Amino acid sequence: MRSLPGCRVRVVMFVSLLSVSMIALAVGSVASGNAASRSLIEIHESGTINQTKPDSQGAVRGKFTIMLKKTPFGPGGTTVIYGNPGSTRSVNGEVQTHFTATDHLTSKTGTLEIAVTGTHIDLNTKLASSGLVGSAAEYGTWKIRSATGIYEGWKGGGNWASAAVGYGKIQPYSVEWDGYITP
Repeated sequence: MRSLPGCRVRVVMFVSLLSVSMIALAVGSVASGNAASRSLIEIHESGTINQTKPDSQGAVRGKFTIMLKKTPFGPGGTTVIYGNPGSTRSVNGEVQTHFTATDHLTSKTGTLEIAVTGTHIDLNTKLASSGLVGSAAEYGTWKIRSATGIYEGWKGGGNWASAAVGYGKIQPYSVEWDGYITP
């Protein structure tokens, strides 16, 4: 039996085209799988800094809720922030203090530990220098350090900003943690 040269060329071309299509399909599904597994996260936190009853460990305590892809996720819970102030510098005449912190978020279904790096700016330096707590603004970046329970396996981080308002020894604060996680 004699083979036809044109037929063999067509079969080779078809197999090659099929192989390229299968590779492209596999790469496309892997790429879309990675993008689909990344989720937008918002953590809303608020509390009160109370200098009349200082925490023995210097912690700031509050409450939090989590939104994943703009939808409430699980129950909220309590939060404890432990900060480590760093160096102070003047940036165009404004006094800024760099710091690191750890935020421990605990709900009935698990815990998240977030590593924080940021900048603190007193909004009324005269009050701050007198020992009273004045309004302040903070901003920086965050990253999940560990996760348990319903948050098990979460990785990621993002940016954050906070404001503490009021004057005196008791001061409400609010933090917005925004970013992306891979659940």
